[in-house]
Amino acid sequence: MAGRLKRRGFTFVRQAFTLVELLVVIGIIALLISILMPALSAANAQAKTLRCGANLHALGHAMQQYANDFKGKIPRGYDYDVAYLHGHILWAEAISKYLGKPVEVRDLTQARDLELAKVFRTIEVYQCPVFPNEDEPLDYVANSWIGGTGGDDASIVLAKVPRSSEVIFLTEANAHQLTDVFVYHDIWDPSHLPVDEQGKPQPNARIMNDNRHRGKLNVLFLDGHVTVKFFKEMGRKDFDYLWTQ
Repeated sequence: MAGRLKRRGFTFVRQAFTLVELLVVIGIIALLISILMPALSAANAQAKTLRCGANLHALGHAMQQYANDFKGKIPRGYDYDVAYLHGHILWAEAISKYLGKPVEVRDLTQARDLELAKVFRTIEVYQCPVFPNEDEPLDYVANSWIGGTGGDDASIVLAKVPRSSEVIFLTEANAHQLTDVFVYHDIWDPSHLPVDEQGKPQPNARIMNDNRHRGKLNVLFLDGHVTVKFFKEMGRKDFDYLWTQ
């Protein structure tokens, strides 16, 4: 329907939108949304990747504080019972007090992991915002590779590591980690890497090999800096500080 408007003796006819015009406007809006959605989705994904990287920055700061208190040494490989008494302390347990959530469990059997998990779930920087397994309380894994020989190293003195800016300390965990079993949260064998020599995802990988960050993962190096790498590029050279091949 048309309306009429009088102004200074003139009469203007105001036409309402026709159905066709309304549909055209709706179509244009829908087109604009379809164009903008991928950009908004990419921006959201990038923001989550950056938040995950910020978690590792905080963990790197806590790592350095721990090292300052323990003569430059940081824990890496984890185990139970006698091995724990000989220094195989879980890195996430060791640095928890520097994150304001100190945890101490006297039980040295695997049952201790259930108690640790209760605290880890309350530590925000242990949680990647897009980690696929919501039941996993610890979304990062540590490098415990013994330099040159392979095997599991309990701890390391930062000052004794050559090229510490190129050797990873922490990175993102595989989505298929066993929940509340933290002995699988360290890397010390080629089978723990994301892909094999042919570039195929490994079934026993302890490092992320999915597309939660579009094929990239955040990594914290032993010198404290954080960067992003494609998981398909990860190799032994990133973890074994005496490996030269």
